[in-house]
Amino acid sequence: MIRFILKRLLMLIPVLIAVSFIVFTLMELAPGTVIDPMIVGEMTEEDIQALREQFNLHRSMFYRYGLYMLNLLQGDMGVSYINQLSVWDTYMSRLPNTLLLSFTALFIGSAISIPLGIRAARHAGTITDNLTTGFTLIGLSMPHFWIGLLLLLLFSLQLNWLPAGGNDHGIRSLILPGICSALVMTAVATRQTRASMLEVLGADFLRTARAKGVPEEVVIRKHALSNAMIPTVTSIGASFCVQLAGSAVIEQVFTWPGVGRLTIDAVIGRDVPMVLGCIILTSTMYVLVMLIVDILYAFLDPRIKAQYVSANKRKRRAGTATLAGKRFEPGLQPALVIGGDLDESDAYPESDEAEAGVVVKSVLNPALMPGALSPDSVGALLDAVRPSVQDKKAKEDSAPPQKSFVTRQFSAEEQTGATTSIAPDIEALATKKHRKRSQFGDILFSLSKNVGAMTGFIIICFIFLLFIISLFISWETITATNVMNIHAPPSWRHPFGTDQLGRDLFLRTIYGTRYSLLIGFSTVGAAVIIGSSLGSFAAYFGGKLDEFIMRISDILASIPGLLLGMVVVSVLGQSLQNLIIAVGISYIPIFTRMSRASILTVKNKEFVEAARAVGLSHVRIIYSQVLPNGLSPIIVQVTVNLGHAILLAAALSFLGLGVPVPHPEWGALIASGRAFSLSHPWLMFFPGLFIMVTVLSLNLLGDGLRDALDPKMKKR
Repeated sequence: MIRFILKRLLMLIPVLIAVSFIVFTLMELAPGTVIDPMIVGEMTEEDIQALREQFNLHRSMFYRYGLYMLNLLQGDMGVSYINQLSVWDTYMSRLPNTLLLSFTALFIGSAISIPLGIRAARHAGTITDNLTTGFTLIGLSMPHFWIGLLLLLLFSLQLNWLPAGGNDHGIRSLILPGICSALVMTAVATRQTRASMLEVLGADFLRTARAKGVPEEVVIRKHALSNAMIPTVTSIGASFCVQLAGSAVIEQVFTWPGVGRLTIDAVIGRDVPMVLGCIILTSTMYVLVMLIVDILYAFLDPRIKAQYVSANKRKRRAGTATLAGKRFEPGLQPALVIGGDLDESDAYPESDEAEAGVVVKSVLNPALMPGALSPDSVGALLDAVRPSVQDKKAKEDSAPPQKSFVTRQFSAEEQTGATTSIAPDIEALATKKHRKRSQFGDILFSLSKNVGAMTGFIIICFIFLLFIISLFISWETITATNVMNIHAPPSWRHPFGTDQLGRDLFLRTIYGTRYSLLIGFSTVGAAVIIGSSLGSFAAYFGGKLDEFIMRISDILASIPGLLLGMVVVSVLGQSLQNLIIAVGISYIPIFTRMSRASILTVKNKEFVEAARAVGLSHVRIIYSQVLPNGLSPIIVQVTVNLGHAILLAAALSFLGLGVPVPHPEWGALIASGRAFSLSHPWLMFFPGLFIMVTVLSLNLLGDGLRDALDPKMKKR
């Protein structure tokens, strides 16, 4: 265990170096410099040059990066360009607030999700299960910032029960941001707990425990839950990591003074030392939390704990069976070590002698008869057992051959004089009943029987129809102002009301469909192409190429997606194309690892060897033989990440780092309506509702595809 922890900590060093270099390079490539806001009209060239020398801008980027890393090794993370305060002191002053918010979400999410998931699994298929599944899907589909604004509108602005922001009111200030942060964590953990419990509840050891009279609550708590906790702990740990990095949106909504808001302000202000410090420290916590999750596995599952035992201890525990100087594999060793000469047929029973030996070894249990037997005793036992084995084989050889049901049926018909003309009809009926559909047809058939998947498919078709309609809406129609219709409430003329400039919110929301769908499908499509190709090459060729690709993937995965997106957009500028790039980069590692794992299972199959034998190139084999046969998990991951990409793009637009105004992207519409949420709540309600419905439909379809592609879920 100690070696494992040290290895993971040592692997953190190159990851942090690579992360710091990537972020430093991106910030340096951004247009402008840190001294631009400091330059005023009366400054001379000498003054400007002095500023450049003060921040080492007259030197190369590599010099500045080397100087930063040298100071970092000495424990100096630099000074903020904006407020001239120490980066380390500023970060550590904000970290307790972020940890308090994250641990609150962890406590609420765990306390609700585990009992809820267990109850749903125990009542699978009932209304309780359906309500729980619906709750988890809705929780996964709602944008964080939107539900936070709705909570503020209801409990702070309307009912005046809780403070509207900040952390100046003690525990009361923590309630709303804690609940908002815990919502998605609860949904993910409930979903995972239910799935894990469903896998365990039908296991044989639970039936054995019940047969022994163990109370049902003890069976569930002690036996079932302990074996289903690994996936649940994984999902909770991953959600906690997301809270540490992705709480920037929640902190921005509730004006919570945490690390997330600090990072947003640093990115917008081009404060390079502060951005580097926040991302490096956040990535370090991200990796450390996942390390703690891995260590928890060993305490929750004794099978994983056994993997950390040294090789010598495992060897002593397993032991080896030696028989007449010969070593046998654990699966082939006899049940008892004896002192005589035995033939290898005892391990490979292919004769009467061997079968008799197997009977003897099955009777002589070392736990019941300790000690070794002499060769004479073993021979006497073999002589006693051999005749019964020979008699059994003789009876089997002399028994008449068994006829099938169809053969016996027609023999009886022939004896009664009936015709045998119906035999082909029975065979045709059996063939028709068991005729297999194609793989694509089987998937469509499974989806057609899944109510949730069909509901999601219908909603997606409707949204695509709105997307087509948006192509016929002119830009002038959605940007033209009308001072006579400012803040008009929803009506037949304006179904969603109008905004502060008199623009029709319904048309702007419909027009925003093109942005969200284009962002979702473009980012995930690009990530699938790049990630699947990289993962396929890594799995197919292996070796150093595999190590190189996977280490690059680990580096990208260690940077939280929201933080990476903020940095990329701040460097490239606000535009639809740059937002697609910023969101797509964070999904490449996901598909790289997914495709690599999938390709490893098929790359040594017979059809791949046949393709090599006929002389196909490696690239052609990968794209025509290997990759198409490992697409099932990738397809499911596509539907899941489509919704995530739409949510991430909306969050960046809400923070002012997405599609620029006046483009009516759904996240930007919510941000513009936030200032009028008390008097005109429809400005942020309807765009958020569109986001939730779109992501919900994609999740429903993704669940249906997962069930259709899972052999255990297929109906026979």
